[in-house]
Amino acid sequence: MAKKKALTTVIVNQVSTVELTKRTTKNSLSLEVRSGEELLGTLILGRGSVQWWPKGSKTIGFNKNWKGFVALLESAIKK
Repeated sequence: MAKKKALTTVIVNQVSTVELTKRTTKNSLSLEVRSGEELLGTLILGRGSVQWWPKGSKTIGFNKNWKGFVALLESAIKK
């Protein structure tokens, strides 16, 4: 019998429009990434950076400014 795959879900916690580009804003967009009920981690998008917080971690697993994040994605596409 084939093993049933867990459905991956992404939950956005947002009250309304999130303005990330204003210099004085402290807003961020937080995305919970789950496989079934299990939390895989949280992706936080802010004005100055992108952060990945792995499940159960109290320290950032990944932190890049936007230019660094774009460079990382472009290098991954080239592989």
